[in-house]
Amino acid sequence: MIDDFDDCMVGNTRMAARAVTRRYDAYLKPHGLSATQFSLLGGLRETPGATVSQVAEARGFDRTTLTRNLDRLEAMGLVTSRQAPHGNGRISQLTGKGESLIADLLPLWRQAQADTIKQLGRPGFDESLAVLKRLASIQQGTQSK
Repeated sequence: MIDDFDDCMVGNTRMAARAVTRRYDAYLKPHGLSATQFSLLGGLRETPGATVSQVAEARGFDRTTLTRNLDRLEAMGLVTSRQAPHGNGRISQLTGKGESLIADLLPLWRQAQADTIKQLGRPGFDESLAVLKRLASIQQGTQSK
């Protein structure tokens, strides 16, 4: 039985996500991007031709957050968007400038990863990543009683 909020999965997950995001943000901020935006660029690169909804689902983004960041990335000239052929969906893709920025920033992203691995130790990092992936794979809408 959970006696208090120190053992709350939601609270601890949020705090951990915030700490990790801040670490990656620190590496990317001098280049005008947040970790969320860089992750979104990577998601677009990995899912060419996908709708915004599909990218949001594949990368774990809230649709509103994704749309707001896509608009910013478009304004920066890193992404272009067009209407999906069916329905009212939006398809976004990287521009040449976006592709170049990913290539330029990947070494920084890898350094942030290496620093995280160093802090947690390789086994701790691998175990944490496995747990996070397992948690992320839990179907939405599943409720425990």
